[in-house]
Amino acid sequence: MIQPMTNHYIQYYEGDLPIILSAPHGGDEKPEDIQTRTSGVFDKDDYTLELTQEIIQEFHKQTGKTPYGIIATISREKVDINRETKEAYEGEKAGTIYNQFHFLIQSSRKKVQKQFGKGIYIDIHGQSHPKGYLEFGYLLKNDVLKQHESTLKEAQINSSIKTLSNFSQESFIDQLRGPHSLGSLMCNQGYDSIPSVKLPYASDDNYFEGAYDTIRYGSLDNGVINGIQIEFPYMGCRDSKQSRQACAKAFVNTLLRFIEIHLQLKF
Repeated sequence: MIQPMTNHYIQYYEGDLPIILSAPHGGDEKPEDIQTRTSGVFDKDDYTLELTQEIIQEFHKQTGKTPYGIIATISREKVDINRETKEAYEGEKAGTIYNQFHFLIQSSRKKVQKQFGKGIYIDIHGQSHPKGYLEFGYLLKNDVLKQHESTLKEAQINSSIKTLSNFSQESFIDQLRGPHSLGSLMCNQGYDSIPSVKLPYASDDNYFEGAYDTIRYGSLDNGVINGIQIEFPYMGCRDSKQSRQACAKAFVNTLLRFIEIHLQLKF
């Protein structure tokens, strides 16, 4: 069992894979000495903390290696780490937690870049949309995903996987929703996902494309770390330990295959 270091209400896993996982909204600690936010979104992403822990353990089980992991144990009512500072917290102590979380992501990115020259950043969330699909967010709204391929390919410049084509032999469209996209590979594991060959966009427009962390730590900056936000549904992914373990196994299988194909790295 891989154990994290814990400080400032953050669990940190030192990694040796070109993979960085963060989970900002799964904590429930509410220390009285940290000011509660008075505006914004407060909902907890139930069991995303535990799901991320299962994913990290599954990586070690399958490869003997560990992704970098940054997991908040503090409640979103105190700090919303997936927002800009003006919305994220109120009070100096909360700011310390926010800054530490982002420092750990930044330092992990530097380590991955130095060791591997390329990598993947994943921001893990939970959603409760009616159809219960996994939603892979690349900073492209659902209306963009609906576009014809000739138009959609132009959206690469605004995507959090903007530079994946520097390493992959497949096109941007294939990276996004082709047979070897994360969504399609998860569909093959039994988890219907958007975007994918099966579900190229959300037919009911319920879809999260990504937010602050994905904007900040994907490859919009033309860097070598490409980023994706993942929204896991509750039922079948987060609702029980058994579900979390099964989903973690499927996701690790998928991400290892994705990295093998698109980053030319095998573990």
